[in-house]
Amino acid sequence: NLIVSGSFDETVRIWDVKTGKCLRVLPAHSDPVTAVQFNRDGTLIVSCSFDGLCRIWDTATGQCLKSLIDDDNPPVSFVTFSPNSKFILAGSLDNKLRLWNYTTGKCLKTYAGHVNQKFCIFAT
Repeated sequence: NLIVSGSFDETVRIWDVKTGKCLRVLPAHSDPVTAVQFNRDGTLIVSCSFDGLCRIWDTATGQCLKSLIDDDNPPVSFVTFSPNSKFILAGSLDNKLRLWNYTTGKCLKTYAGHVNQKFCIFAT
């Protein structure tokens, strides 16, 4: 019964659906937040930003569990969890998609081929 939001104010906010109250404000990034998403069971949140970071958060505590960053540090426009929450797929403004292993923090594969910047991606 939670909502997660990200904003140009560089924060991630966790909201209670029923009361409409903000439960937690996470000082998430150093540039605007471009996407946020819960994992399947709602225990984790992933956020991304123009600062080039993807961050994974513990929903219950608000603690940052891991930061993912590519060596080239391109701005990240969208991010999503895989259905099993073991992988993260991120679209960046260098016209690439990157598949990350959440546990190791390593980029497993880079997909190139888009001519324009990606604005949203989905995986099954």
